[in-house]
Amino acid sequence: VSTQSTGKLEEDGSVTLLGNGSTLSCDPDRVICKRVVLSGHPLKIHKRTATVRYLFHNREDIAYFRPVEVRTKHGRRGHIKEALGTHGHCKIGFDGPLQQNDTVIMCLYKRVFPKWDFQFS
Repeated sequence: VSTQSTGKLEEDGSVTLLGNGSTLSCDPDRVICKRVVLSGHPLKIHKRTATVRYLFHNREDIAYFRPVEVRTKHGRRGHIKEALGTHGHCKIGFDGPLQQNDTVIMCLYKRVFPKWDFQFS
């Protein structure tokens, strides 16, 4: 880790600070993750179970992401129980009662490799 400051030399000889920050090494062994957040809304709520829509588009997506934990904006955590129909609705069980104005989110992470742009001459 190294700290850097970037400046601009003015015509009168003074230096204006443009920004400062730190850089990390960009070796391929470093793990860089990109996060994607899927969000949906509860359609029906019954005690600790909710029917959620707009989180997925089809039944195959629900089956694929079934092991992943979902959570809400208000802090409830849950797991997908089953797919309902063919249009991406699913039934999710939570650890407590849900509110109607809550949003159900699923965070997904993907490893991204650094780009190597060498100018060969």
